[in-house]
Parts: sequence; structure tokens; C-alpha cells
Amino acid sequence: MPCRAIRETGNGLCRIEALLIFGLLLCGQAAAEEKVPEPSQATFYEHIAPILKRSCLGCHSGKKPKGKYSMETPEKMMAGAKRGRTVVAGKPGQSLLFRLVTAKEKPLMPPRKAEPLSESDILTIGAWITGGARVGKPPAPTRPYSASPQRPVYPRAPVITSLLYDENAGKLFVGGYREVLVHEVKDLLDKGGKSKEPTVLAPSGSFTGEAERVRDMALAPGGGLLAVAGGSPGRFGELQLWDPGKGRLLRFRRMGGDVICSVAFSPDGSRLVVGGTDRSLHVLDSKTFEVSYSSELHSDWVLGVSYCADGSKLISCGRDRTVRISSASDGKFLKTLGTYSGAVTSLAGRPGKSEVLVAGEGMEPRIFDGESLKEVRKFEKQPGSILAAAFSADGRKLALAGKAAEIRVYQADKADRISTLESPGGWIYALAFNEAGNHLAAAGYEGVVSIWDLDSGRKVASVIPVVLEPGKK
Repeated sequence: MPCRAIRETGNGLCRIEALLIFGLLLCGQAAAEEKVPEPSQATFYEHIAPILKRSCLGCHSGKKPKGKYSMETPEKMMAGAKRGRTVVAGKPGQSLLFRLVTAKEKPLMPPRKAEPLSESDILTIGAWITGGARVGKPPAPTRPYSASPQRPVYPRAPVITSLLYDENAGKLFVGGYREVLVHEVKDLLDKGGKSKEPTVLAPSGSFTGEAERVRDMALAPGGGLLAVAGGSPGRFGELQLWDPGKGRLLRFRRMGGDVICSVAFSPDGSRLVVGGTDRSLHVLDSKTFEVSYSSELHSDWVLGVSYCADGSKLISCGRDRTVRISSASDGKFLKTLGTYSGAVTSLAGRPGKSEVLVAGEGMEPRIFDGESLKEVRKFEKQPGSILAAAFSADGRKLALAGKAAEIRVYQADKADRISTLESPGGWIYALAFNEAGNHLAAAGYEGVVSIWDLDSGRKVASVIPVVLEPGKK
């Protein structure tokens, strides 16, 4: 049943319910195409919770949910809001939730700037309420690492959202599915440049955990410790600490009900900061993994976080379209550095300086100074949204990539473009310079790790970093 039909009909409650009933009569066909449950089978945990996690909890969760209405649990959701009962079992037309998602009352939910609910999402909510808004059985609690995680089998190359060079060990860490793939840099260069097509190369090792997604990685100053941030969407966020030399998991901590997006070490390595879908920054002791404090600074997902060079401040960015700075010692909010028209998706601290690069959707990339709290440099408008940014180890070069089929490399001090690298294929989510700053690794949706020699502008390696199942590509 088209969403337009639901949203454009008259305002009467009977009309809403009539439309819903008509739509549910089509569920036999819709269920096959759109997976809409029968009202008698719909439950909160099985059918509604996934919709909320995808489209609602970014605003309606945490300590300060928008409208003072939390949707984190069925109890909180059924408690209602200031405007009345959000869910009236058996009566979608009298349920504020259904009236908002079908545009029968303002404001439209989700807001117009956000991704709208699909037809099946709206019908599923209606079916659930019609069937009595049953809670159902919650998922069984997980028992973290009660058994050694099994290495995954790859039917296709994994989406790669994080890359990190460990120059001391001559390795490149690649974020895979449930694991960090460890590749010898020498092997990548020796074997990855022999063919025009990507070479399938087995990793020399892996750090396998239970979190499905590896979103970000950070090495402690001097190496020796590897922090891995990620989680399993809709289930838990997880921070892992590894001894990369021994391939041993030292500690892990589960935080919240969704993925951790970003992690960074303090300059002295004593602390870690993470940010994610719960809109907060969490600062932990890197030895004990105990949380020193949590600070809810953003109104939507935190997509990037970094310490300033002297360790006194934290800079964060997020889906709420802002860049914010806070005190690293206690999380006290200091200033909003900028508010933009789209999500601020990428953040990279500049080595050796109290500066940070921020970029995102529909905005020129900018460098901010963490001491003066001012914008110090703006880069040219990019051909597409930026999803990855990285500085070289000496802070002189900056690489940007994302939705466009190219990678741009700049002189960080002058914002002059020095290289444009063609990158056909899917979106790029991860960039990493080697220590010398003459090689740049990139990867993303296609699951291929590419390495460029920046002096010549030539691609010197193209590798699928996992062994695929026989007959798969």
C-alpha cells in the first residue's frame, strides 16, 4: 500500500483505520515483497524494535530524548508523551505514533530531513498496533566470549570501513567482518601489483571478535596496543583492546545497544575516547577500561572524535550536522565550532598540531584550531560527500575521499591540491598514509584495498584482503 495514499487521505480516524485495514488485506502479497507481518503475529521485539533502531532511536533515546519521549524499551514507548497516548492497543487511528508517521498530525515523523519510513515500515507499525501492540519475547542476552570466536567465511569481499598502518611491525590492519585482518605491507606491494584485477591475498593473521562491524581503529602512541571500535547493529557496541604483536585480546567492553563509530587515544596513551549512536562521548582509562565519564554533547549519532594535540580538549562531529569541542578532563561543553546543512561524517586530528579536519555532506572541508577554537582553513568544494579523511604522519598531507570516484590529496598548510587519484567502483570509507607519507591506502564498499605511490601517482597494489569461498568473487 503506497505511503502517499496513507499520508494524503482525510483526517478522520475512521478513514485512517479503513486505509490501514485495506493495506493489511494486501499483506499476503506485501509480506512476500515488503515483509509486513499479520497483525496477530506482530510483536515489538521482532518487528518494531528494528524500525526504531534504524529510524527513531537517534533522537528518542538516552538521557535527554527529544520531546522527552524515549522509545528504547516497550515500557517507555507505551508510557506515552506529553501530547497523549502514543500507542493505543488495537486502535491505530487513536495512537499518536501512527498519526505522526502517516502525517495526520504534525510534526511528521521521522522529520523531513531524515530518511522516511518505507511503506512496509508504516504498515508494520499499523499491523502491530492493530494486533494489540504485543511485546513478544525479548532476544536472549548474549554471553560475550564464552567460547573462542570462529573466524568468518567470506562469500564476498567485506565492506571495509577502517585501515591503519603499523609501521613498527610493517603491517596494515584492515577492518573486516567480525575481525581485523592483518597484512604484511611487503606482501601487499609484492603480490598486489602483478595484475590489473585485484589480487586475492590471504591475511598473515587476524584479530577475531564477536562484534559484527569494525568501524574504527587506533594505535596507542608508540604502538603496542590496538583499540578496535564497532559492534553489532541493534544489539551492542563494543570496544576491544588488542596486543597486536601477540594477537591477543586484552580487554573488551560492551557499551549501549548499537555500534561505536569512532575511537581515539589521548596523546599520552592513558585514555581512550569513543563516540557512537548513543550521541555521547565516553572517556575510558586505557589500562582498566573503566569509564571516567560520559558526556552527551550531540543530538544525533557521533561519527568522529579526536583529542587535540596537547590532550586538553576533545573535538567531535556527528549526524546532527555540528562540530563541537569539550574539555577532555571532565567532558564540559566549550563551544559549537560549526553547524552545517548536512551530517559531518569525517574527522581527522592533525599530527603535531592542535588542529582537526572536519568534512561531510554538502560542505567544504575545514581545519579548526583547538586552541583558538576558530576555523583556520577551508578547502575546495568536493565532487561528492566526504566519508574518509586522513593526514600523513608529519601532518603535511591530507587525503579526502567518499562518494566520488576519486581521491584528492592536498598540502595541508595551503589547501593546494597536489594529486587526484582515480578510484572507480564503490564509495570509499577508509584512508591511511604510511609513515613516510609516500603511500596512501584506500578501501570501502567494494572490499578492495588499493595502495597508491603518491610520488608517481601510480596504483602499486590492489588486493581483496580475504580468501573467498570457491567460485565466489
